[in-house]
Amino acid sequence: MGRAYLASPYASLILDWNGRILVCNRRAERSFAPGSQPGCGALNGTCISKLTTLETKRVVERLRDGTAKGAMTLPMTAGIRTAASPETEFRVSLLRSDAQGERLILLTHDQLRVTADSLRQMNEFRGKLNSELHGVKHANLKLQETLLSMEAFAHAASHDLRTPISTLAGSLHYFWEHYADDLPETAREFLQHMTRATRQMDRLTTELLDHSVSTSARINVQEIAARDAVSEACTSLTQELQACSGNIRVNGDGFRLHADPTLLHLVLINLLSNAIKYRHPDRPLQITIDLSGARQDQWKISVADNGTGFDPQDRHMILQPFHRAHREIEGSGIGLSTCAEICRRHNWLLTADAEPGKGAVFTISFG
Repeated sequence: MGRAYLASPYASLILDWNGRILVCNRRAERSFAPGSQPGCGALNGTCISKLTTLETKRVVERLRDGTAKGAMTLPMTAGIRTAASPETEFRVSLLRSDAQGERLILLTHDQLRVTADSLRQMNEFRGKLNSELHGVKHANLKLQETLLSMEAFAHAASHDLRTPISTLAGSLHYFWEHYADDLPETAREFLQHMTRATRQMDRLTTELLDHSVSTSARINVQEIAARDAVSEACTSLTQELQACSGNIRVNGDGFRLHADPTLLHLVLINLLSNAIKYRHPDRPLQITIDLSGARQDQWKISVADNGTGFDPQDRHMILQPFHRAHREIEGSGIGLSTCAEICRRHNWLLTADAEPGKGAVFTISFG
């Protein structure tokens, strides 16, 4: 009788009433005793408790309880298990024996059903992940739309503000030139405050316009000689450097890189202007630009100055929009964040470091 049952395609074992394995098929040997030679009957005569993590007494209790319920579970040391059910499930049947009064137990493990349950759980989990991923993609798309809308607004607003600010600045200049001498001292002071505020508004709108360009403008990549780009930026600030008696030294022969020339120029101009703005009042400004790196993954441009520096703890915050390390000095806090955004879009890395009262250094890593 046992041989017929063991023709089952599922892992099957016939046990006596005390849990001793009388016979098992090859699938059971492969599943629960993977180290044994299939078909050699190595499990015959062994108590099934040896294949579990339970003591023999507990296994026998489960076997006898399972005969009444038609099913049971055992914590097998080998075989197919799922995260939801770490124990192995068996169908339990009582068999008639040729020996009078002997009761036999047939355990059948439906591996195909367990595998199917595992696949079903995996598919459900995958479906849940796909649903969550779709939600994240949708949220990211909405965020991108919002950012583009904000960038477009900032670009339009800063562009439209240029005309009235220029008109106001021109009017104040004309008024100062022609009528300031006839004004009382208090009125002249108010006129100076208005002129200063107008310059700040003009600078802020210019930097907002630059920032919107840095985040939304299409990148037109060209091959550029790094030293030529540095020289062009230095030349653009000749007047400002002469006004503060500043000096720039450029070290290194440089390298050729692929970048948008307009955006790279904007980065270099902002870094140099930052050094000029935060120069130390007690010593002449000295800016050192180093072009270094023997290989592409080592290429760097660093801009170091001997200015006021900043707290090294602010090295990350200083690249964020509207962060100002020195609030006593006029500025918008947009220039360095514009540089960081341009570097991000080119897959470059911009880092900042400084020592208070001794200067700062900004490094662009191209590798």
